Amino acid sequence: MEEASVMMVGLNPERIMQGLLVLERQKRGMDRTLRPVYDYSMPNVSDKVVRIIISYTDYIKRTVWSEE
Repeated sequence: MEEASVMMVGLNPERIMQGLLVLERQKRGMDRTLRPVYDYSMPNVSDKVVRIIISYTDYIKRTVWSEE
């Protein structure tokens, strides 16, 4: 989020549409205004993301959804 590569819009349909409009209008390729995030340029980013999600699943269930 510090690099502005991720947009947290929530589940409100209006906010989702706002986020999609921003993505649709942003410049791409050589004209892009946001630089690529260094962490995402690693070859195993998807493996890291899966590990992060799995690591937080129980925590989120417990603290956000009050599940045990």
